[in-house]
Amino acid sequence: MNAPLRRLLAACSLLALMAVSAAVLAPSAWAQSTPVQKPADKPPVKSVRSIPYVSITGEDGKQRHYETNAIPLLFNRACFGWRMYLGGPNRVVSLKEVLTTSSPAEQVIAGPETEVSADKTRATTRMLETVQDGVLQRSWCIIPGDPPGTYTYDISIDGEPRGEFVFCAIEVPNQDPNTDPRELNCPNKFNSVERTRPPRLRAPS
Repeated sequence: MNAPLRRLLAACSLLALMAVSAAVLAPSAWAQSTPVQKPADKPPVKSVRSIPYVSITGEDGKQRHYETNAIPLLFNRACFGWRMYLGGPNRVVSLKEVLTTSSPAEQVIAGPETEVSADKTRATTRMLETVQDGVLQRSWCIIPGDPPGTYTYDISIDGEPRGEFVFCAIEVPNQDPNTDPRELNCPNKFNSVERTRPPRLRAPS
């Protein structure tokens, strides 16, 4: 895999699946619900909306974006990512992202902020990231050697678990660049819709 928009191909902590993250816009978008009861001395916990997405560069060179968790294994064309709506002011937070795959990747490309397990099934990234306009997001891209199966991202912010993103990576034998992820068969597939605007990733400060 390879990290697309930010530090393309290397810095973004890339696991041969070149790391990224995701569990968004599932048929029901994942959200951290606010507890019904909380200790009086603690402020209420705000809901967090998480959205998984897939982007594909088609034969026409245009990038199409889908809110889905079905990833076609289109080498150097498909990317998958997650975004979380945290709200609040622009700020820097401590991010821990753990990407786990059901099978090992053939190759791993990782920056210094990413630790890859010996069996190449887990990439743990620890870094400072900027919440911009209430949003935090990251993405990774598919490269040769990325395996089919389940990809799971566990996200913690400032030491607190905030979400899990589960993707289904599916082989595309003919590598058709115009593959529509909405037509793929996936055991844990979420409903998906095409995005009108691509998600924007900010370069690290």
